[in-house]
Amino acid sequence: MRVGLVDGLVTLFYDGSKKLFNEELETEWYHAVGNYWDRDDIQSLNLSEELKKYMKERFSWQQVIVVDGVTEIQKWTFSKCKNIKRVIFADTVIRIESSAFGYCKDLAFINLPKSLEFIGNSAFSNCNLSSVFIPPRCREIRDWAFYENKNLTILNIPQNTELGNNIFVSTKLLQSYPVSINNTTWLKNINNHDQFALHRVCSSFEPTLQMILQTMLEKGGPKAFKEENNIGITPSRYLKENPYASVSEKDIIENYIMHMMGER
Repeated sequence: MRVGLVDGLVTLFYDGSKKLFNEELETEWYHAVGNYWDRDDIQSLNLSEELKKYMKERFSWQQVIVVDGVTEIQKWTFSKCKNIKRVIFADTVIRIESSAFGYCKDLAFINLPKSLEFIGNSAFSNCNLSSVFIPPRCREIRDWAFYENKNLTILNIPQNTELGNNIFVSTKLLQSYPVSINNTTWLKNINNHDQFALHRVCSSFEPTLQMILQTMLEKGGPKAFKEENNIGITPSRYLKENPYASVSEKDIIENYIMHMMGER
């Protein structure tokens, strides 16, 4: 595994060749700091030199790029790596195990791989995600997976994905649509009403320009991009944050203008 600078961020290229989480050192860290695990004053604490080096390294990473060939992120691998802001997954990753990215409090962006089938307990709990799009092959998301992502307002989940308990507790999503914390039926059906057809297309897996343009025309033109659904999300925002969308609202509007001028 190597570390380099990418887009101004200290980036770990993770290939799975080394176990990054050390249970013995994590126990020493807990005994030293208790629940104040995100302290920065590592050098001033009464810690072993091995632990200081271990924590300094884990706190140094700002981005993780999971390289091609990795199929699993093991439990606790990046837990409490508090300065990680982005994680880019290779499309070979099938499983993200329990607490793999738990307590990465600065983690604001992930692009989940198309191949993903499983997300474990608390895999992304206590992070800073505002939107998450689950790929269609993901068959199961376990308990507490996105717990305490306080800014989470978009959690787009396929109909066939089995959901555990308390997945989105302590998020803005639950505040936007207050229901029982384990009532997940509404979550999968937020945009199923015909009124929200453009929301549904813009949040779908790999939407095409033609699909979006046709739906927008049926919904009255570009103004439809600004209509909010029941949790206050617009098609414009879905499209902007959808990691599986290769077209932008600008592309759609340009094609709409050409269509109206009779050039397409």
